[in-house]
Amino acid sequence: MNKQDIDKASAALTGAIGYFSPMVVALNQADEVFSVLSNAIKLKAAIEKEVDALKAEVAPLKAEVESSKAAITANDAAAVAAKAQAEKDIAEAKAQAEAEVKSIKATVADRTKKAVEDSEAKIAATITAAQQAKEAYEKDVAVMAAGKASLQADVDKLETKLTSLREQAKKFAASLVE
Repeated sequence: MNKQDIDKASAALTGAIGYFSPMVVALNQADEVFSVLSNAIKLKAAIEKEVDALKAEVAPLKAEVESSKAAITANDAAAVAAKAQAEKDIAEAKAQAEAEVKSIKATVADRTKKAVEDSEAKIAATITAAQQAKEAYEKDVAVMAAGKASLQADVDKLETKLTSLREQAKKFAASLVE
């Protein structure tokens, strides 16, 4: 082989390299693309697996949220029912308290009337026997005055108690409304 043949072969090789060089570059780039594509497929499979796992976790959470919503609704209904019952109980308690007050006032009035009638009878008997029973009369009057004061004190206590009961009923009603 001579120099000319070597130069021709070298020129042909340079031409071939120049001609095939873009193909080699393209093949190298295609190898990189296939490598990236392979990794992307692996990543896609992993992401799909994670998505499926998250979907599996979401279903029970949705069920739990629905259950919580149902419980909240039930609790709201129970609170409304409890409030209505409390209002009814307060009204009944108030009515009972008022009935008791009326009964107490009637009892006190009857006792007072009876005490007055008794004292009038004693006064009439005392007047007829004025001289003999003057000391007894004064003692009876003192006893009756003390009884009347005691009755009035009882009435005052009952009215105070009634006022206290009304205040407690108002506070109880206010605490239930809140």
